[in-house]
Amino acid sequence: MGTYLTVLAWVLAIFAFLVVGFQFLVVVQQQTVGIVQTLGKFSRVISPGFHFVFFPIQQVAGRLSLKIEAVPATVEVKTSNNMFVELPVTLMIKIQEVNAADAFYKLKNPHDQIRSWVLNTVRSIAANMTLEELFTDRQRIAESVSKDLGQRLGGFGYELEGVLVDQPTVEKSVQASFNRVVEASRLKEAAVAEAEASRIKTVKQAEAEADAQRARAQGLADSRELLARGMSHSLSQLEGVDPQIALQILLETNRIDAMRDVGKQGNLIVLDLKSADHNTALLPLLASRETAKLKSIAA
Repeated sequence: MGTYLTVLAWVLAIFAFLVVGFQFLVVVQQQTVGIVQTLGKFSRVISPGFHFVFFPIQQVAGRLSLKIEAVPATVEVKTSNNMFVELPVTLMIKIQEVNAADAFYKLKNPHDQIRSWVLNTVRSIAANMTLEELFTDRQRIAESVSKDLGQRLGGFGYELEGVLVDQPTVEKSVQASFNRVVEASRLKEAAVAEAEASRIKTVKQAEAEADAQRARAQGLADSRELLARGMSHSLSQLEGVDPQIALQILLETNRIDAMRDVGKQGNLIVLDLKSADHNTALLPLLASRETAKLKSIAA
């Protein structure tokens, strides 16, 4: 009987030791920290691994995850053009390990408090934006929220990893009206661009025509200058000849050159009315035409 009681006593002692001993041993999982209190007062932050605490004087008051968490919020905003829309915003946050105590003690309901800050920030920004800007410039909202909440969250032991702003949600009737406005604006821009292109084309054509006219005028002036120099040179070669006769010689030479150039242009009949009597010159022409007619009738 005495031996049985002794064994039972040892078993109870070992069990009590294990029960009490486990109160001294604390295991913290990866990506988690523990908050240790001594007599109800914050003592230290314990990192992942195996730790000893002096139970019952010390105890682990809580554990905090260091993983990135998503805090979604849907903000109902009024735009500068009096449109009411719902804007989904998601904050990606995590607890700073070195400031884990602030995250544990300073905020009772951290997610709810963070949502309240997001609502105030987004509404103040969206009030100065149009509905179209909410669709096309959501990055502006994300940057403003990140700038406004980044430092504020740091004071409570949290770190802002990113801000995601989704597409605004509007009623179907408002969406259809907005689409019509956007389409009308695009058509207006296209019409303005087309008109500007037409104006530029007209201006360029006018400039090209002006350049061509200047070139033709310059060419004509150069030609006349060259002709004058040629005539002057030719007159200088006729020294001792009466000027009137020399001028007539030059004019006759130019006339013959002109007749020669015209005669090269296809099937042309050129009558030199100055070199012979024009009535006599016309007779062979008329005779040949009548002969051609008679041959065609006979055939």
